[in-house]
Amino acid sequence: MERKIWAIDFDVMGPISIERSIRFRQEKGFNQHQFYSDIELSRSPYGFKATITAYADTIDIAETVAYVYFGRMRDILSLTNDIPIQLNKNEGKFNITRNFTSRRILTKSDIIIAFKMAREFESEQPKLLRAIGWYSKGKLSHNTFDQFLAFWNVIEILAKEFHTVTNRTDIGVKNQIYQCFIDHFGEIENWDLPEKWIDDMYDKRNGIVHGGEDTTLEAIKETSKVIPVLEKTSKILINRIIDANYNRSEFRYFDF
Repeated sequence: MERKIWAIDFDVMGPISIERSIRFRQEKGFNQHQFYSDIELSRSPYGFKATITAYADTIDIAETVAYVYFGRMRDILSLTNDIPIQLNKNEGKFNITRNFTSRRILTKSDIIIAFKMAREFESEQPKLLRAIGWYSKGKLSHNTFDQFLAFWNVIEILAKEFHTVTNRTDIGVKNQIYQCFIDHFGEIENWDLPEKWIDDMYDKRNGIVHGGEDTTLEAIKETSKVIPVLEKTSKILINRIIDANYNRSEFRYFDF
């Protein structure tokens, strides 16, 4: 039976813009399940509008598939440009109230490279792609504890996947984090981090998750103070792991 084709609209919002309207066809799926989506992007006051085609039996499934597919590309753009980027379904009801006075101008090449990276990571390193997704969530969140957990999740996910196995790493995730940092940042004395930083962040994470962390205004302020270093460290770790496993020139795209 022939698959139904749906056109799904999104508002892509953030300190971004595009230089002109963009159209291209992008790969989706793998092997015998590979197909293509037509993608159209147009400028808007708050970012840009996106329309992509999706194949599905129902509109609900089509919207879900399109949101996940486009969202992975958005996560890459959020990482590489270090900015929050939000997706919203364009239903004619959404009013944006914030105007960004400074915006990253994205080219067709920027968008295609982001799709290519997301596709490569989905196929070869899905845990890396998942970690990048948490980084993107952290950039979007306005809740201090949610931000902390999002950036910490980046570190935990990557540490579990990308560490040299030793007798100590079998003990638990904190030892895996230590080993992952040694693998990618060098010996402990060379880390640009406060002493016992991993221990302190690990304890804070457990306090937030298990309800032991205070939720007073003072506690929220104290947690907010550690987020900049946590965010920076999670981003650097992502980039170190990408550089250790990929040649970034592989993602370049020249056929415009």
